[in-house]
Order: sequence, then C-alpha cells, then structure tokens
Amino acid sequence: MTETAKRKKKKRGLKLKIAIGLVVLIGVGNGIYFKFFRTPPVEKFAATRVLKGSVVDKLAETGSIQLVRTVEVKSTVAGEVRKLLVEAGEVVVEGQLLALIEPDPTQSLQLYQKRAAVDQARIRLQEQEQDAARRKSLFERNMLSAEEYERTANALTQIRNQLRLAELEVEVLEAKANLSPQQKQASLKTEQIKIIAPIGGVVIRRGVEIGEVVASGLSSFTGGTTMFEIGDPSQMIIKSEISEVDVGRLRVGQPVEIVADAFPDTTYHGRVRWVAPVGEKKQGSTLITFETEIEFIDHEPRLRQGMSCDVDIVFARHDSTLYLPAEAVLEVFPEDLEQAQEKIKGQRGRFIVYQAPPPPADTAAGPAKADSLALDQFNEVELTIGLETSTRTEILGGLEAGDRVAANTKQVRDKKQGKAAPPGSPPEPQ
Repeated sequence: MTETAKRKKKKRGLKLKIAIGLVVLIGVGNGIYFKFFRTPPVEKFAATRVLKGSVVDKLAETGSIQLVRTVEVKSTVAGEVRKLLVEAGEVVVEGQLLALIEPDPTQSLQLYQKRAAVDQARIRLQEQEQDAARRKSLFERNMLSAEEYERTANALTQIRNQLRLAELEVEVLEAKANLSPQQKQASLKTEQIKIIAPIGGVVIRRGVEIGEVVASGLSSFTGGTTMFEIGDPSQMIIKSEISEVDVGRLRVGQPVEIVADAFPDTTYHGRVRWVAPVGEKKQGSTLITFETEIEFIDHEPRLRQGMSCDVDIVFARHDSTLYLPAEAVLEVFPEDLEQAQEKIKGQRGRFIVYQAPPPPADTAAGPAKADSLALDQFNEVELTIGLETSTRTEILGGLEAGDRVAANTKQVRDKKQGKAAPPGSPPEPQ
C-alpha cells in the first residue's frame, strides 16, 4: 500500500470517530434536556356545551307491515278449476266473480237427491192434505173418533216439517254452489260453481291453476284448498314483538315513528293500536315477547304487505329544552352505597357535571364544538334533570345554554379522585 493510500485511510477513520462522537453527544444532551429542563405537556380533557333542542325517550324495534283484514277464499264444494278470472295484484270488488269450478259428480248427485226429496215430500204433503180433508168431514159427522182425527192432523204437521227441512237443505247446497236463478230452477243438471269475492280489496295470492282439483272448504279433515287470498289495503298495521322488559311502558295510542326499509328517506307516523295481554316465548329463546300492533296514521299507497320497517315508539318527548349528551352527566351515590354490592331498588343519587369557565369572548357566540381543557379548569356542579334517554339528558337546573362541561364526566371525576384507568381502557384525550 502506498503512503498516499495510508493517509486517506487514516482520514476516513478520523471522520467516522468524529461522527460517532457527535451522535453520542446529541443523544446525551437530549436526554438531559427532556429529564431536567423540558416542561411536561398539560393533560387535556374534551369539553362540550349545553344545547337547546328536543329530548325524546323512545324504544327502537323492528316489525313487518300486515293488512288488518285478509280473507282466504275457498270453494264450498269439491271440484275441478275450469276458469280463473283474476290474477294476484288485481283489485276486486265484493261479489265479483273470481273463478268457475266444475263440481265433483258426488256433489251434483247430492243436490239431485235433495231436490228429489223435496218433490217426494210435496207429493206426500198433497196426499196427506186430501186425506186430512176427508177425515175432517167424517169427524164433523161423528163418523170418526177424535183420536183418529188427531193422529191425522199430527201426521199432516210432520209431513209439512219434513218438506220444509228438505227445502232448506236444497237452499243450503244451492247457496254453497252460488247457483244462478236459472240453475236453481234446473231439475237435472248442476252447472259450473261460481267462486265469488267475499270482500273488496287486492288479490294478495292466487293458490290454484286451471285444471287443479280443489277440496271443499267445509271439509273437517283438510280445511279445503285456498284458492285466493284477498286483503283490504285501506287499513295497514305493523306487527312487532316487544320484550317483556319494555312492554310495561307501552300504552295504546302512543305515537310511533316508522321508517320502511324500502323507503329509508321517508318517516311515517303511527300509533300503538294493540298490545297482546299474554306474552309468548319463541322456540329456542328464553326471552318472552308481546305481540304489538301499530297502525298507520299516514296512508301511503307505496307501502305493501310484508315490508320490513324500523319503528320508534315514543314514550316521552320534550321540545325546546336544554340538554347534554348522556356521557356528560354522571349519577353518583354516597360512598356507602357505591361500595355496596346491591343498591336499593329505585334509589337515585346526585347528578353532577364538571363545568368549565366560559369560552373566550371571540368564540362565546360561535357554534357548539368540543374544546380541550386542563383538569384544574373543571369544577363540579350538581344538576336538576328531567327526561333521560340513552343519548341525551334534559337539564332543568344548574346550567344555562352555552355553558361548557366535561364531555366525559366519569373520566374527569376518576382523574380528580386519583383513580387509575382500568386495563384496556382507551387513552385519555390530549
């Protein structure tokens, strides 16, 4: 290695030593400064302001829209569907023809037999009336005993009752079949049976197709085939399940705010219509719920049966009142109650906040905002409160609109009392 290369190597080593020394000196200097000369940052806590507005105590639940009045349309006779005159979604009026059914032959045979029984009863009645007239003449001439005459009169009454019974049975069968006057006069053939709309409304569902065989709705075994389901859209309700924890606060007539999932930007108004007197425990659940019906005050054609919606049942509402966020108000108890494992049921403590000094004059009239203040700037103030909700607390006394208080009263109180934050708690705001 030449002399020149040796000199360059020595210079590089010297520069490296100087650089390392500077880094060490800077590190030591910073450590001394932060330990002995730097002022630690002041711990700050968020503050909020007393506002004026609405405080609403409400219960948020979900439900589904149902029609108050729905009717299942079934055939009173068994038979084959020959014609369907309406589809699901169509509007029908009471008495409108919905379908035609060709009755089962046994149904027609039953009607024929009842009509034949009526004819036979009429013939027997005519014969008995003639016989009774002859016996009456003999009785008046003392040629017939009173006992025999009474038996004849009783037989006449019995045959008249039989005729009336047979006529009623025919009328019932004809009414079940919705026969026209011409069909009622027919003596040998039963035409197609008419299915008539019992109410006016919208056809919610059609349960049969042409060619299907339907069972009679009077059957005690199957209950009959549901051909149509018709609902009255003029009256809609929401059915919701309310927990036993909240049902004690429900009252018929309470206002309800409704938001349908299909129309999230529109709020409808309703009221509690009915609350079930008996709770029900759903399968697989330990919670007892009470079925509740909510009726719409606003009639909206866009709403349909089966739609899901959110309902807010309003228990109480105070407008144009002072309030604070729920976290800003703390209920405290005497030490003996706070340390007790179980507090007395219904026992209430004091409600406090930590008030801060008024904001600077240039921001006092500005919009509400979250400030950050030192711990020693907060002073405890006891409040008189009104309505409490999960998000807001109504302030009746102790503060005025615009006053600043700690946004999290519990956090400030624990800090003033020297309590350590519980493990896993979020860091305090700076």
